[in-house]
Amino acid sequence: MEIGKTVCNSFTYAKEGLVGHWGKWIVLIILTLLPMIPILLGVVFGIVSAMAAPEMFIPTIVIAVIFTIILALPLLGYMVRLYRGETPAPAINNWGGLFSDGLKLFVISLIYAIPVIIIGLVVLGSALWTIFLSASESLANPGSMMGLIGAVIFGILILAIVAFIIWLIEATAVVRFARTNSIGEAFNFGEIFARIGKIGVGSYIVSLIVMAIIVGVIMVVLELIPYIGPILSLIAGPVFLLFEGRYLCLLYDSVGEETPAPVPAPA
Repeated sequence: MEIGKTVCNSFTYAKEGLVGHWGKWIVLIILTLLPMIPILLGVVFGIVSAMAAPEMFIPTIVIAVIFTIILALPLLGYMVRLYRGETPAPAINNWGGLFSDGLKLFVISLIYAIPVIIIGLVVLGSALWTIFLSASESLANPGSMMGLIGAVIFGILILAIVAFIIWLIEATAVVRFARTNSIGEAFNFGEIFARIGKIGVGSYIVSLIVMAIIVGVIMVVLELIPYIGPILSLIAGPVFLLFEGRYLCLLYDSVGEETPAPVPAPA
C-alpha cells in the first residue's frame, strides 16, 4: 500500500464530498455537536444535584449518558456508510438506517472497549488507593509506596498497549462489519487477522499510525490558534471524518475489494 497516494486520495474524497455540498457539511457539524449537549447539561445538573439533592446525582449522570449515546448514533451510522466504501461520499438520508447502523457500531465499539475499561478501572483504583495511603501516611515503609507507584505506572503502560492493539484490530473489524452488515463479522478474528496479514502487519501498523498522526497534528495546530481554534476544529471535523473513513476503506481494500453490503433504501 502506497501511503502517500492513500493520503491524497482520502483528502480528495473528503474535499469532493464536502466542498460544494455545504448542506451536508453543516449537518455533519450539527451531528458532531449534538452529543455534547447532554454532556454539558449533565455536568451542570450533576453539580447542582450533588449540592442540592445528592440522591439525584447518579440518575442525572445516567440520563445524560443515555441521551449522549442516542444523539451520537446518527454520526456513527454515517461512519458505517463511509466504511461501506460508498463513492462519492454518501448523502445524509434514511435516518432510521443511520440510527440502526449507529447502534450496531456503538455496540461493537463498546464490546471492543471492555478490556480497556476493565484495566482502566483497575489502574484508577490502584492510583486512588496509592493517593489515599500517601495522604494518610499509613505506609511507614517508603519502599512499599514506591512499589505501589511502580505498579500504577506499569498498569498505565499495559493499558496503553492493550488500547493500541484493540485499535489496530477494530480498524479492520468496523470495515468488515460495514461490508457484511453483520455484527458477528466484527468479531470474526480469523478473517480479521487474515486480512491484516495480507496487507502486511508492519505496513498496516505504519499506515494507521500515519493516519492518526496526520489527523492529530492538524487538529492540535487548529486548537492552538487563539480565540478561533475550537471553531476551526469543529468546522474541520467533517473533513477528517470523511478522510478517516476513506483511508480505512482504502487500507482494507488494498488487498482486494469485497462486495459492499446492500445499502437500505432511503426512507
